[in-house]
Amino acid sequence: MKKTLILSTLALSLTAAAPANAFLSNLFGGGDEEVTTEQATASNPLVGMLTDNLGISADQAAGGAGALLAMAGNGLSSSENSELNSMIPGLESLTGAIPGGLGSMISNMDSVKTAFSALGLDPALIAQFTPLITQYLTSQDASSGLLSSLTSLWK
Repeated sequence: MKKTLILSTLALSLTAAAPANAFLSNLFGGGDEEVTTEQATASNPLVGMLTDNLGISADQAAGGAGALLAMAGNGLSSSENSELNSMIPGLESLTGAIPGGLGSMISNMDSVKTAFSALGLDPALIAQFTPLITQYLTSQDASSGLLSSLTSLWK
């Protein structure tokens, strides 16, 4: 009993030091493969749409979309926020792709421009991101209320 407890504690402390996704991957039979944030965002359909249309990296697409969506999250009603969260797979990984952990501090268009600059993107690209994100949400059957609110926020 004492050996089991010690081994369990040791295993728990070792897995706490490893990335959670690697631990879960190993736990559920994923082998030694670790799913990185970069891989998660690169496989995101919105990120794919942005990279295909804008010729930017997956990291830049994820961070730019994350900045715009973080700003939107601060300006939408709770029901619109809930709808948005249900339509964007891996929304947390997108807002987590914003350099320097700025995601929680994005509350206006100036902070979105700062995030774009930190990603090596010209802030003028915001005007190309917003219609593509809106187009993606339209393809996911977003409500007209959500689309209208986003359009107003992203002016």
